[in-house]
Amino acid sequence: MKEVPDIALDIRVECQVYPSEDPAKVLRAVKNVVSNCSPEVADGRIRIASKNLEVLITIYEQIRSRRVTGVFRKVLLRNMIANSTWFYLNKQAAFVGTVSICEEESESPLGPIKISIMSNELESVMNWLVEF
Repeated sequence: MKEVPDIALDIRVECQVYPSEDPAKVLRAVKNVVSNCSPEVADGRIRIASKNLEVLITIYEQIRSRRVTGVFRKVLLRNMIANSTWFYLNKQAAFVGTVSICEEESESPLGPIKISIMSNELESVMNWLVEF
């Protein structure tokens, strides 16, 4: 694994918990793909805010092991605005510990997990994630 760079950034993770879902299972899904975090559960949403790139280690590792860096790179570039980008993860796949990138919100029937990254060094962050 490539060393995690020390970069100033803000990472936000957000996921809707629908009335038909067990909040504990949705929380488990988020924790399966986002490491070393302290989720806040309120108002039917799970939120995580971090300044530590290491929260994305599971995503980093699975993107490489599943050989989908090209798709991930395309999504990050398409969603990039100034110094931020974002991507969706399939909530059901996350529940079983699998990182599955969604190109559209509708690809996750129960709603996706949205991960936003903001940094003045965004190119370095993306380079670490998908080796631009």
